[in-house]
Amino acid sequence: MKKIIVSAAVAALALTTTASALEDIKVNGQAKVWYETNDLGEGLFNKDKASAEVAFKLGMTGKQGNVGFGATVYDVSTMGLEGLLVSDSRQGVLNGDMYVGEAYITAPIMGATLKLGKQELDTPLLYTERWNVTPNTYNGAVFIAPATSNLTVVGAYVGQVSSNGASASGTENGWKSNGTPAKQTNAKQNGAFALAGLYKADAMAVNAWFYAVPGVANAAWVDASMKMGAANVKAVVAQMMPEADGVDPTTAIALAGGAKMSGWNLSGAVSSVTEGNAGSMSAANIGTGGKKTKLPTAGVYTDGKFVAMPGSTAIKVKAAGKVGSTGLAIQAVNNTNDTASLETTEIDLIISQKLGDFNIKGIILNRSFADSATDTKSGGNHVRLITSINF
Repeated sequence: MKKIIVSAAVAALALTTTASALEDIKVNGQAKVWYETNDLGEGLFNKDKASAEVAFKLGMTGKQGNVGFGATVYDVSTMGLEGLLVSDSRQGVLNGDMYVGEAYITAPIMGATLKLGKQELDTPLLYTERWNVTPNTYNGAVFIAPATSNLTVVGAYVGQVSSNGASASGTENGWKSNGTPAKQTNAKQNGAFALAGLYKADAMAVNAWFYAVPGVANAAWVDASMKMGAANVKAVVAQMMPEADGVDPTTAIALAGGAKMSGWNLSGAVSSVTEGNAGSMSAANIGTGGKKTKLPTAGVYTDGKFVAMPGSTAIKVKAAGKVGSTGLAIQAVNNTNDTASLETTEIDLIISQKLGDFNIKGIILNRSFADSATDTKSGGNHVRLITSINF
């Protein structure tokens, strides 16, 4: 972020607040080209199997006295890529959408901080996903209170999810991503509530989160991490408890560890989710219908819809480092489940490179499924390329 002299344009973005009353004004932005293709029967770079977007982000933060504010605007466009890189009929490609991603204020309250409005969130079971062209955000209020030098208490109310059509979608025991709650059978959803205690000391850190989604479910997530010699170890336990009669709760457990050797970060993780029945929930992001998960076994595509599903057992190994100025990571994820379409293996090669002010990230991955119909539909090779510039 860079400080700038307040101009008429910035004052307009700040709406009714006068320029002379504002302090610490900062502006940030990003331009991004996002492209993905696969070889599912049409050849790897066939435009009928490709999707592409160009996104522009402009954000501003500042304060007036003790009250801070932030706002982020996105413009998402194909930039005429349809017909060139992607098919004219490609579903899900946005063109000309401009919207507000964030619009919030922050204020101190008796030693704590309140953040109110449309904002990004980072909690284990309700969070902003950044895998797509633009991130999803949430309307709500977050209260952060330092209790001691080692303990922080967090409380949150989340009323709506907003993706503006550019991020994950779904209704799996959660919310639609278009800003409205998903309809639940014999239940009315009145938003989500979260309460957490975050403890951090030199030897270890423990985070405990508890969620209530009225008419839908209660949930809990506890993770603990510590350093053991040269290795970093983390354990996770999560429980999803639907309110509907006859629906089984599910419990997820995971263990991850990693260490640095010869300049490379080597890590591994295992996870297991108990069996459920119809309506049982995955240990994944409630805000996007379980699309992504914070379980450490998740891959690029083998995510919350696989490793976090009831009955899944997953293992992941990863090596990440640098060759010259190029960042390299290779990882493999295997997920097993009694449901054949969830039995999958994914191998990812992730390459990152900085060219001047441009950040380039490429992902080359291969997926295979035990179920032949699923393998034909979703397996094979995939390529994702993201080029961005920040200012």
